[in-house]
Amino acid sequence: MLKKLSKDVAIYGGADFLFKVVGFAVFPIYAHVFSVADYGLMALLGVLAGLVGMLVNVGVNNSVQRFYWDPETQESQRAVLVSTGLRQLVGVGFVALLALLVVLYVVRSSIDERYGIEWGLLVLALLTILPDQILQYALDTIRLHFTPVRFMILSFLKNIMGVALGLWLIVGLDKGLYGFFGGALIASVLSVPVALWFIRRELVWQFDKAIARKIFHFGYPFVFAGMAYWIFGSMDRWMLAELSNATEVGLYSIAFKFAAVVTFVNGAFSLAWSPFAIKLMRDDKNYRQTYSGIFSIWFFLLAIIGCAIALFADEFLMLFTPREYWPASTTMGVVAMGVVLFGTTQVTALGISLEKKTKLLMYGAWLTALVNFLLNVALIPTYGALGSAFATLVSYALLTSFFLYWTQQLHPLPLERRKLIYSGCVVIIGLLFPHLIHTSEMSTVLIIGKLLLLGAVIGGAWMLGIIDKRWLGVLFPARS
Repeated sequence: MLKKLSKDVAIYGGADFLFKVVGFAVFPIYAHVFSVADYGLMALLGVLAGLVGMLVNVGVNNSVQRFYWDPETQESQRAVLVSTGLRQLVGVGFVALLALLVVLYVVRSSIDERYGIEWGLLVLALLTILPDQILQYALDTIRLHFTPVRFMILSFLKNIMGVALGLWLIVGLDKGLYGFFGGALIASVLSVPVALWFIRRELVWQFDKAIARKIFHFGYPFVFAGMAYWIFGSMDRWMLAELSNATEVGLYSIAFKFAAVVTFVNGAFSLAWSPFAIKLMRDDKNYRQTYSGIFSIWFFLLAIIGCAIALFADEFLMLFTPREYWPASTTMGVVAMGVVLFGTTQVTALGISLEKKTKLLMYGAWLTALVNFLLNVALIPTYGALGSAFATLVSYALLTSFFLYWTQQLHPLPLERRKLIYSGCVVIIGLLFPHLIHTSEMSTVLIIGKLLLLGAVIGGAWMLGIIDKRWLGVLFPARS
């Protein structure tokens, strides 16, 4: 089972890496076609579509994933669960988008004058939301069957087709932003039949009102939690711009760009983890011990990746960025460790989800957003980007601590405390050492010293049993 988890993580991560490479490859083309103002419009419409999509979903995806492998869900009920969730998603999405389009049509002139967003672009961006939600629902259903190859095929079809159609419309037909959003819409619509065919065995005509109510009650807190994360994820940059200057925003952004390595690993794990965790609870009487073991190795894996980014922040920036970005190195370590702590919430929040107390996820997210806001107000005027990075670090530490407390109250896990404390010490190393050994010159001796330090940290994990033959067999299975 654990080998299956590691294989799925590798496939999901490989697919995500491929899409990121494609996105990076087409960026120079977009840069020669679109102006800075065009990119601003793309960002605004993207943020709007993300928010509306989250509201339209109403947590349906989270609910279906939670209940599909639940011991109380009979095998005969699973297709009804998936079909009810899909109909609920399409029905709510259609009505909500229609109402939103009517409202926005009334104020379309004001939107154009204030933000420069033409009505046609707004319509294209919003029309893409529903097929995108259906595709994401199908992708999440595919994950429930532990068939990552199908997941990769559907993701590839949607993403690559969108890029190809977009390039044809933008470059070949000179449609500009209309080509960008039109290509995404066409690709999403064309991918929907394939998505439904992949999950056809789970589609029945039956709609169960009781299941629909259960889906809604479990899922709607995710909307409010998502709104908090949405605010939390964009607030720091706006506050840096208001309370500091554009230079600090740039330093903060470049720090997050490199810390995205941790985000990438976390995303791959997230796609495989949810269905695995629920099915494990049903199939393995010792699932709590397995959860705890995975938590220990997962925290350490995130911590060692974040620590490597923090230790070699100077060298990364010297190799890939102009000199004016090099001061971001100290900020990069703090940001990376913040993302590490956020990655642990996938396990620390597990008990809340298992016990269906999803309102606690909402409370934790909003509490974190409030703390983050207050810390940004206090730290940014004096410390700029570094202050905002510390605000994010403390906020994520509070969030995962909040989730872990409630998990231990509701569905306690036998935590491997020494191993978790060790990984916490690795986080501290990643925070302290970049400030102690900060340099503006490439030094072979210093690089060797950092490598030795990383080796010592990994050796300590081996001696403590965080890394052992069992886990190596999972991560690197022997080939026949």
